[in-house]
Amino acid sequence: MINGRDEIEWGKRIPKWKLRRLYESDAQNMLDEDLLDDVGFTLLERCRDILKVYSAQHGRVHCARCDRRGQTTLIPVLQTAGDPSDQVLTCPVCGWQITWGDYHLSFKRKQLNPGGAVDTFKSFTENFPHAHTPQAKMIAIDRLIHEFHYSYQSMPDLPTRPVGVNLIEGHIEDVIAFLSELTFGHESSWKENLARFRTANQRVREHIRQGNKL
Repeated sequence: MINGRDEIEWGKRIPKWKLRRLYESDAQNMLDEDLLDDVGFTLLERCRDILKVYSAQHGRVHCARCDRRGQTTLIPVLQTAGDPSDQVLTCPVCGWQITWGDYHLSFKRKQLNPGGAVDTFKSFTENFPHAHTPQAKMIAIDRLIHEFHYSYQSMPDLPTRPVGVNLIEGHIEDVIAFLSELTFGHESSWKENLARFRTANQRVREHIRQGNKL
């Protein structure tokens, strides 16, 4: 029996109270550096996992067992004529196995889809480990959670969804309301993109209500 799914561990989303406490400590000029690192490295792990899902969606699955050992091994997903869900993926290094269908189920509906924010997640994974001051770390976190997914098809400048939903616990409206409470270096751009996002979504809902297809 192939049960490789048992060895997959995806990083958790951040609870709102941690971010709120972090921002409050910064606003009081008493930045909690332990909490800062806790939040930052939790977000870093989450972003790395989102990029692993992106890699899998493009035909290269990260071996979960090798990952836990600190080694990166990529398993190709082959193009086959049959049902891809039944394809068995086998790590050439450690022998870990999983079907593509089970691997897909491991991240389904867990807000791990990178969507139109791949560059944002990549940027954080590249820049945060090199942020050597508390202020630089705080700016990196703030920039990340206030970013948006963007349409990567016909309207690449259209904000389609807040990145915070991938990273913070809660439903989309809860996360939007929470992020609107937080203020830092990107407050004005966040509010502008949020307004554009809501306008775009209102138009889409009206389009569907009128019986049209997207």
